[in-house]
Amino acid sequence: MRHTIILFTALGIIASAALAGSQTDNEVLERAHQMQLEFRQGKTVVVQPLVDMLEEATKRSPDNAALWEALGHAYMSKEGTISTSPPDMAALLTTVQYARAAYERSLAIKPDNMLVRASHGMASLVAGQFEGNPAGIAAGVEEMNEAVRRAPKSITVRLTRVFTTIHFPPAMRDNDAVIDDLRFILDNASGGRPDDVLHVLLGDVYAETGKPEAARAEYQQVTGASAFAAGQAALRLDLAKGAIAPAEIAKVREGTGTRCAMCHAAGSDN
Repeated sequence: MRHTIILFTALGIIASAALAGSQTDNEVLERAHQMQLEFRQGKTVVVQPLVDMLEEATKRSPDNAALWEALGHAYMSKEGTISTSPPDMAALLTTVQYARAAYERSLAIKPDNMLVRASHGMASLVAGQFEGNPAGIAAGVEEMNEAVRRAPKSITVRLTRVFTTIHFPPAMRDNDAVIDDLRFILDNASGGRPDDVLHVLLGDVYAETGKPEAARAEYQQVTGASAFAAGQAALRLDLAKGAIAPAEIAKVREGTGTRCAMCHAAGSDN
């Protein structure tokens, strides 16, 4: 009986420790989520503390796939804050490589998470760009395509793909996939500033691919919830009979994935 009690006590301690660890991990993940929201609202100073917190958490709980996923996202957020002139390519590449490695650890534990699969593809593509590695870029694109094929109704998976590939020149990207992603996201979105920005993004893709009427229809759907998007749409409608300047197209696209406050900051945008 005594051995049984000792065994039950030991199991109880182990179970309590596991539960406590789980609760700690959940608290870290909740805090990470909050800090990412703060980053999306323009508070870039939270990124390094976010990375540090998740590095410590993954050391404590190396088998927690969600922590590794969050760490990958944190490093990709950090990559978006590295803005030097000229660009520090070594720092950018190292940061993206850390993100890719974190996603790999998450996938090794939970291989069916398609958002992590798409995120790993995104990181691989960006690393390939920094390295000048066409094969790495192609592999990253294919991994994102695979994620969309396996999770076609996931907005986050499609956002990851489209916000990565839309930056390629029209001749180098799958324009049908970009249009399909943006259309799907808009069809399932809840309105407001993000929708306004998405309509401008989609209109620009149509304009680049020789579909001016489809582009005009998108610009006309901008409601004004986003003052930034409304200004961009008005400019494009004024220039509807001529080509839209690449610099104006780039101005909207440069915010995807980095200048998140364009859609997500509290109050009015700029």
